[in-house]
Amino acid sequence: MSRSVDWSLLSQTDARQISHIDLHQRLDACLNRLPDGSGKSDGLGGSGGSGGSGEQKLSSGPDAGTAPDRPAAILVPLLRDAGDWHVLMTKRAAHLAHHAGQISFPGGKVEPEDDGPVAAALREAFEEVRLVPQSVRIVGGLDPVRSPAGFVVQPVVGIVGGDNGLAGLIADPGEVDLIFTLPLSHIVNPNKFRLVPRETNGRRNDYWIVEHDDHLIWGLSARVLNDLHRRIGAAV
Repeated sequence: MSRSVDWSLLSQTDARQISHIDLHQRLDACLNRLPDGSGKSDGLGGSGGSGGSGEQKLSSGPDAGTAPDRPAAILVPLLRDAGDWHVLMTKRAAHLAHHAGQISFPGGKVEPEDDGPVAAALREAFEEVRLVPQSVRIVGGLDPVRSPAGFVVQPVVGIVGGDNGLAGLIADPGEVDLIFTLPLSHIVNPNKFRLVPRETNGRRNDYWIVEHDDHLIWGLSARVLNDLHRRIGAAV
């Protein structure tokens, strides 16, 4: 039987004691069941996640407009690098029409050929950074977020197998300028999150910022990270 996970280990030198199985079990207890009805994952590249209440609520990001909702999905990949756990993120290419140069997760709209948000997130991650779908164990979902462009984005959380999750990853220059990682110890630290008050057209439109020395992480990506932070904190 696997030992339970102490999330405080993530901010200590012995964070590498947290195994893939440990991380999966704890995340499974605090994530949503994904909207395609998938249950707990039974293999790599599989669907999963049945944590929390199972209820999904729609979270609106900054400047979310009234455009018709279109389904989209992002992958929130957790991987090991140099013995520690990290969240994989990207910097969008500067020439893109939407959100150019912003920090994001691999993802995009759900295409007709995709079998739901999990398939879309895995496909996009492969296209953008060559993350092989079979190397990812899907654990569950975070709350969907409405983007300013009119997409309802489903965050899909997955754990990348192996001890060097960055191996073989290559950014597609047509979509991604940079691949980088955010230590999971950063995510569990409440001092790294800041809610910025803002009013737009007479209504509150606050947004989150995740403090980082090199990158501006805000808006939808920061909202997703804050949801992950909140769930991990509640599971301690």
